[in-house]
Amino acid sequence: MGEDFSVSEILKITGGELRGKREHLALSISPSSISTDTRHLKKGELFIALSGEHFDGHNFIRECWGKGACGAIVSKSLPLSSPQLFFIQVKDTLQALQNLAKYNRERLSLKTIGVTGSNGKTTVKEMLSSILSSRYAVLKSEGNFNNQIGVPLSLLKLSSSEEIGILEMGMNSRGEIQRLSEIIQPNIGIITNIHHSHIGFLGSQEEIKEAKAEMIPFLNKDKRNWLILNGDDEWTNDLKRKAECKVFTFGIKNRCEVKAQQIQEKENGVEFNLIYRKEKVPIHLNILGIHNVYNFLAASAASVLLRVPLNTIAQIAPQLTLPPLHSQIDILKGYKLIDDSYNANPESMSRALEILLRMGGNRKIAILGDMLELGEKASFFHRKLGEEIGKSGIDTLFVLGEFSEEVVKGAKEMKMREVFYFKDKKELLKKLFSYLKKGDSLLIKGSRKMRMDEIANRLRMKICSII
Repeated sequence: MGEDFSVSEILKITGGELRGKREHLALSISPSSISTDTRHLKKGELFIALSGEHFDGHNFIRECWGKGACGAIVSKSLPLSSPQLFFIQVKDTLQALQNLAKYNRERLSLKTIGVTGSNGKTTVKEMLSSILSSRYAVLKSEGNFNNQIGVPLSLLKLSSSEEIGILEMGMNSRGEIQRLSEIIQPNIGIITNIHHSHIGFLGSQEEIKEAKAEMIPFLNKDKRNWLILNGDDEWTNDLKRKAECKVFTFGIKNRCEVKAQQIQEKENGVEFNLIYRKEKVPIHLNILGIHNVYNFLAASAASVLLRVPLNTIAQIAPQLTLPPLHSQIDILKGYKLIDDSYNANPESMSRALEILLRMGGNRKIAILGDMLELGEKASFFHRKLGEEIGKSGIDTLFVLGEFSEEVVKGAKEMKMREVFYFKDKKELLKKLFSYLKKGDSLLIKGSRKMRMDEIANRLRMKICSII
């Protein structure tokens, strides 16, 4: 295991001031015993009181003592309830968390892989973890722990027993990838693609590209590091020009180091040949969608750089699954449900619609929520989505949310007849339940804040109650 932090070390790393007895200075705390959530706090752990727009961890100090915390890192002056406890007072508790994570990463001799991009980050991380675990001791960031809090918490779980850490890196503004890269210090960086997600915050794809590129200077610190890029993405050449480290590409159309050829989409997955140098192996993914071929190629690219044989990758491929709410397919009493409700942007919507169109079934029904974080371009992209659906051959469209009125307009301009618009989930579900017929195939998708997974869960319950 990695060495514990002493309280004395924590004071040095965070620039904090001890409030409590000097005897606490020698106390040892495991990095993995640092918590920011009193709901999951265990006895003996150190609590960090983070503050955000909608919460303030300082309000939960009494609860943290009640659960047996040994101490807390705070940025406010608070009374100590017992001489057995201590505070470490700092200027900024988030920065303290990040500095502790950075220190923990620096003292461990392992490789870290940073995964960012507009779409596919979580899927690539999960696929890569499954492949690399066949050869290495791997720790990956859990769930969607990809932000300024989640990444440090993941790094604090790293110990000397791990050989590789895989960290997903999310952002919605400039500077965030830079800070995460400073903490992670990646040896391998993957940029899956540059699409329109977060364009409302950043204004253009050019700005999104520049934000993702903030990882590259940290890779450039060591010429032995690798930057992995999607060779079919229009921004790849711009990103290559920024790299002084080694560059490695994956793709389908253009010349790349790792390629997929002879792709055949099946009803339950995708088959193709995976090619690296002069080697070629057949791959079967029990996952739908060309976009997931790209995700698999990104994971395969990092794997071959870490000397995982192509035959091993091919053996693992059929076992790979998607994270929850990512194109999750359920067959329910004669209905086919594609639950892709984790998130949505214009490109991922198009990919999800392609999967719906390839599904068997009598009627194809799209149940879509707003795509958020598109800024002043929101109306344009929603209208364009409606036009795409209207031309696609999808039978029925249910939409929910403020911007989805534009989807309706676009679909009706293309002469689509079965289009239903709702501002309320309950009304949507009421209409949907009365509309369903056995043999229907359904897609549910929308931005995370739309909570379209609630519709998916209600739909599962309704269908499973039908006798």
